[in-house]
Amino acid sequence: MTPSTGNGDSKNALLDRLQALTAAQRAALRRRMSAEKAGGHSLIAEALRRCGMKRVLGITGTPVHQVFPECAKRGIRPIGTRHQQASVLMAAAANYVAGRMESAVVVSAGPAVTNALTGVLVARDNGWPVLVMGGRRPIHQEGIGYFQELDAVPIFQSVTKWAAKVERTSEIVSAVVRAHEIASSGRPGPVYLDLPEDVLDGRSEATNLPAPAQPTHLPADAEKVTDAARLLLEARQPLLILGDGIRWSYCPKALRRLVERLGIPFIAAPMGRGFLSDDHPLCANEIRRWIQTQADVVLMAGACFDYRFRFGAELAPGARIIHVDIDPTMLGKSVAAALTICADSGLFLTQLDEALAAKCGENESVRLGPWREQMKAACEETRLARKAWLAKKSALMGPQHLFSALRDFLPADAVVVLDGSITLASGQALLSARTPCGWLDPGWNGCMGASIPLGMGAKLAAPERMVVVACGDFAFGLSAMELETAVRHRIPILVVVANNDGITGANRQKAYFLPDYPERFSQFLPQLRYERIMDTFGGHAEWVTEAANLRPALERAAASGLPACINVSVDPDAPHPGFW
Repeated sequence: MTPSTGNGDSKNALLDRLQALTAAQRAALRRRMSAEKAGGHSLIAEALRRCGMKRVLGITGTPVHQVFPECAKRGIRPIGTRHQQASVLMAAAANYVAGRMESAVVVSAGPAVTNALTGVLVARDNGWPVLVMGGRRPIHQEGIGYFQELDAVPIFQSVTKWAAKVERTSEIVSAVVRAHEIASSGRPGPVYLDLPEDVLDGRSEATNLPAPAQPTHLPADAEKVTDAARLLLEARQPLLILGDGIRWSYCPKALRRLVERLGIPFIAAPMGRGFLSDDHPLCANEIRRWIQTQADVVLMAGACFDYRFRFGAELAPGARIIHVDIDPTMLGKSVAAALTICADSGLFLTQLDEALAAKCGENESVRLGPWREQMKAACEETRLARKAWLAKKSALMGPQHLFSALRDFLPADAVVVLDGSITLASGQALLSARTPCGWLDPGWNGCMGASIPLGMGAKLAAPERMVVVACGDFAFGLSAMELETAVRHRIPILVVVANNDGITGANRQKAYFLPDYPERFSQFLPQLRYERIMDTFGGHAEWVTEAANLRPALERAAASGLPACINVSVDPDAPHPGFW
């Protein structure tokens, strides 16, 4: 046998294959050979740009460190936090307040990925869209004990709408676009992508890249809208409950028309507050428990009867329920509904307004006059009972005095972020949400320490609005280092710490430990000067011990134009006012 020359044979074979190509095939090959190639980091940044992202949050590290400068080249602002959990909370809150996906998260490998998990859980439970991408060690070296080796996809699958590993550089853009579409569609939520190091280090074509499809809103079936209108018109004591799920498709004018045309009282889920102002004369949040016991028809839009509504235990026996939600698994949950409607709840309210416009007579609002009078009387009774709490004198400032001063200070379009136990309960009772997305709190799963990142995210999305974070001292401690992030990135939030020396002040310590127990467990060291942390970082800082000094301190903080922290000494023995 004659030995082969090797290279010559392979060259001839390649030449024969090229000559066999048609003209169209040769043209396609020339285009492919001349196509621009880009690295994986660049492709991530380009995909984010095509998805309309304005900022990418995270902490630099291998193997994702080059993503951040590539984003900056494309006008996407990189924001570096002090903890990955804060990155996700900030991005998710920014997307919620903006009403669209404009912030994404990139974190490095291993523990950085698991640090992001709590933020993802909060986003899932609150129905907030966010794209989180985590670094991963090379696919071809998996299982050999590589540094920070972790298969994060199974971990994230239970708390995301979609979690996947990108296995080829050529799949990066399509994976990011798909993730964006999934996060934004239906009930919004988080998605996660694993980015292996060798995939990021590879190269692929950077032309003809796809762009995401815009999310569409699911309208309600016309017959069901008609049925809902009929039930409301038959009701003698109807009630509307606004959930935060209406955020993605509601029309402010249509919502107001709907309420005022019927003259129907309404209450809101905690983060459903502000889509119709708490100061509206038909708002019954002050008597939310009582009014549920009296209503004969209840329209729940964009939430469900979960623990926030005592699983429906406060509903009147025999009350007919209309339940509207984009997530079919939520419909009729805990409470059997007379009418369930799978649709975007905000869009449904607009459809309902249009249906009622054709059915309501001029006297429809008058018909419900007696029901509204009952509501007003109950509200007045609640306000009278609250006066004693507000007027209570004590040697130390009570939480009610702090929130009374804050209520009088806040502009109508402020975003208020609450975090804590006594702090949250006092804020719920005394503060008003008067504009959309004007109220954020720990959310459905009650994540403590979320308020400072949530406040920064809100400020990024709405820089023209004042953002005030009111948090307890325990919640403050969980995210205090993010004050440096706020100063470094010029995010001027105003943080008010209700410093009552512990978790629910001294209440929990005294309730569960004997009086002579020698150590403070849930009670902290007294009168800690938390504002000095902000002073160290270069923001505005004040320490307040008297109620009369609160308003001037708030005004100075707002006028400074800097991120600010006002540490307010609050009576550690003040009782818990009770949640809604």
